[in-house]
Amino acid sequence: MVDARLPAEWLGSLRIDNLSDRAFRILAGALMWCNGQGTDGAVPARYTKYLHPDGDDQGAFDELEAAGLWCRVEDGYLLAGWSDDLHQSTAEEIHRYRDAAKRRQQAYRDRQRETDSQPQRATAHEPRVMRDVTHNATRDVTANVGSGSLSETTRESAYVTRNVTRHADSPFCAKHPAGTSDPCGACARARTAYEARQNTIPGLGWDCAIDGHKLVVDGTCAVCAYRPRPTAA
Repeated sequence: MVDARLPAEWLGSLRIDNLSDRAFRILAGALMWCNGQGTDGAVPARYTKYLHPDGDDQGAFDELEAAGLWCRVEDGYLLAGWSDDLHQSTAEEIHRYRDAAKRRQQAYRDRQRETDSQPQRATAHEPRVMRDVTHNATRDVTANVGSGSLSETTRESAYVTRNVTRHADSPFCAKHPAGTSDPCGACARARTAYEARQNTIPGLGWDCAIDGHKLVVDGTCAVCAYRPRPTAA
């Protein structure tokens, strides 16, 4: 898209201020039309009717000619000093701008295709993957842990039981498969893990092999089927 310019020096200019509102609107319309068509200021006679909603106005045309803003030519009018006095872009400049923009866009698409055709898969030994796994595990396992989780023996046995018997999509622990009104730390962790899975939408770019597992409070991955092995007592 090409924009027409209204030079700042027109504000307070006697030549512009002496124009009627209708003549000034026709001038602005001529600038926009010529920029859009790439005519370098030429307005053929059959297109002057598009410069104002009410169509041709010979009196306004004469005003612009008397002000030296355009002149009559064989087939219409020509705005005077298109690139110098009016500070508008020439058709050649616009062509160069568009051509350069197309080349930049094509180069960007080529780089994207090359990147997509050669995906970089990280390994578990790379520092970034290990850092992400450690960060997620530390943050998610220690946050929002329910009551009854202070005993190391109780926590370990709860993890072993949950990993063996609890369904992955259950908000309750294996001891209370239908829920309970009594305080239960295992149920609290199961509920937090369940909510985390419900709020996770797999398939939107997360790759556990590259980004590391997205661990929740029970140490399992909310994206893939990763489950930690039970720790021996």
